[in-house]
Amino acid sequence: MGATWNIDTLRILATVLLVAYHVIGINSDGGMEVADNSGWRFAADLLRDLRMPLFAFIAGAVYALRPLSLDGIAGFTLGKGRRLVVPGVIASLVFWVLGNTVFSGAFSTGAPLIEAIAMSYGHFWFLQALLILFLTVSVLDAALRYRAAVPLLVAACILNLVWHDLAVDTPRALELTRAVYLAPGFLIGMILIRHGAALAEWRALLALAAAVMLAAGLWLNLEVYRETGSLSRNRMDMQSLLAGAGAIILLYMATPRIAWCDRIAVMAFTIYLYHPFGTSLARRLFESLEIDAGLLRFTSGLIIGFGLPVVLHVLAHRFGPMRRLLLGLRASSGSRKQPDGGGSLPPN
Repeated sequence: MGATWNIDTLRILATVLLVAYHVIGINSDGGMEVADNSGWRFAADLLRDLRMPLFAFIAGAVYALRPLSLDGIAGFTLGKGRRLVVPGVIASLVFWVLGNTVFSGAFSTGAPLIEAIAMSYGHFWFLQALLILFLTVSVLDAALRYRAAVPLLVAACILNLVWHDLAVDTPRALELTRAVYLAPGFLIGMILIRHGAALAEWRALLALAAAVMLAAGLWLNLEVYRETGSLSRNRMDMQSLLAGAGAIILLYMATPRIAWCDRIAVMAFTIYLYHPFGTSLARRLFESLEIDAGLLRFTSGLIIGFGLPVVLHVLAHRFGPMRRLLLGLRASSGSRKQPDGGGSLPPN
């Protein structure tokens, strides 16, 4: 299997994209309160097909290094529960409580408490969708003797495109639809790592195919923009699939490994969980000072959105119980080594 030689760099890039999106705001009423026709909104919406699929790609790549063994399914499930469910539920409850009290209007969506407990509250939908992927794709992968990643990717892409036509009725607190949305990115990560040595021989052709996919997806998106005045908001169509897959493959092939990203990537999960507190604090600060400078607000929001969770991570990491509950890490601290090795499509 190939190595995740630059995965931590991509992890930080994905985290930056997510925090930046929330700094700008999901809509014109949030974040920087930018107009729907502004350059900020255009940039945020243009990256919609990359942000969360890139996180799924990283998860699939890491899974490929330590795939499930069917006789170890209990330990695998418990490990994912410790890493995702425990800190996810706690963070969801913190946001639900504060969103309905101290930060009323900032995080409150009117969602019932059960959604917080089920990790479907706010941006925590990703955790439940990822958990569904880990528990389904890994079992299929192991049952098919680790030889069916490509057929599974084909099936995931087809399911992604026809899912809405199937009109599957799922409970509001079950993020099955979003798991289907993320599945292609997860499987691309598995394939590029697991079959990295073989794919390295076809590097130029793979890069060309990815560039064509990205160009086609962007062209379709711009056609929507010309017709409607806004970029596509459909995350499960041919445009989104082509643009997301093409961008992910090109990023994996072209992104260099940056050493400092290796050192802080262990904090990326904490940043993901708690960055809205930082971005909301930055927004309230600039509103109180009546400062409307877009670039200054964006930069400050990005820094504070990263900074507060980093402080929380450092403090929680000092105490065993807090490492488990807030960070999903084992009680005993240890150095985190970056996997390395050959066969993973390194840059020329």
